[in-house]
Amino acid sequence: MINPSEIGKPGEVARLHTLESIWIQGKLRMWGRWSFIGGGSGGNMFNQLLATKTLTKTAINEALRRMKKSGITKPELEEFLKDILSGKNKSNLAFCTDEEALKIDGVIGAVLKSQGYGHFVGYLNDRYQRRMSKKAMARDLHYKHPEWCLRTCETRIDVWLNLAESMLYAPMCDAFDTNSIRFSLHHCAETV
Repeated sequence: MINPSEIGKPGEVARLHTLESIWIQGKLRMWGRWSFIGGGSGGNMFNQLLATKTLTKTAINEALRRMKKSGITKPELEEFLKDILSGKNKSNLAFCTDEEALKIDGVIGAVLKSQGYGHFVGYLNDRYQRRMSKKAMARDLHYKHPEWCLRTCETRIDVWLNLAESMLYAPMCDAFDTNSIRFSLHHCAETV
């Protein structure tokens, strides 16, 4: 299978390369799963439990006790476990630790909230924490702005999410000490 090096139209400034887009979306999905249960309050203990290599009965009982104490409802827990089981890949890459999630939160706060792009945070929450499809997000936007056609709302949601991801990519790479140009294919083209 041949993957394109860029998504979108060539030369667009706000678009990421395909692998960059996949990387940032993976980080945001991990962050969304981390904060899903109980709004991030009690799910942290459960995520720590999942991150360990061995599970003991005592650790599971302690995690369940702490989740119950934090107010997580049974349907929330069932939804989270169904999401884990329905996933094709069962790996620790699907979850992030509290430290990683706090880094992601910090980058989102520093890049989007502090620079006046708070509305992008709402779209990221809808997409990655509430796991809404872009179509559902567009329907919500269309409900708020009935003067816009549904296709316009779909395009705007797509552009806004891509822009937010593009804004977060380099700072997120810096936060995780990764090389932000590692997916760039320009050096390969120059050597050919």
